[in-house]
Amino acid sequence: MKYIVQPWETWETIDTIASRFGVTVDQMMKANPVLYSVPVYPGMMLEVPGHKVIDLPAEGYIEYIVQPDDSLYGISNKFKLSYNRVIAQNPQIENPNVIWPGQIIYLVYLGY
Repeated sequence: MKYIVQPWETWETIDTIASRFGVTVDQMMKANPVLYSVPVYPGMMLEVPGHKVIDLPAEGYIEYIVQPDDSLYGISNKFKLSYNRVIAQNPQIENPNVIWPGQIIYLVYLGY
């Protein structure tokens, strides 16, 4: 799963980012070798290890970056998509009631 570091997150919070997704700092470092030489900065895209990799179609989807106060239900309504389908198309989200700003979700339009 991919995650984009938010403006309020700094090097001191890499452990917080790791624990938020249920991984260790060591796992985050190994999945993102750049962290050994560059501190975390806002806008940096991190790979969160151990989360399901999803198979996306070549066309017909967008990557949406979760914003503060977003919910999957609200995002579904905003893009006029089925809430249940958005959940099904994002198996990397273990609990649809818990999403984080900076998390990337996929909105698939094929088959609609």
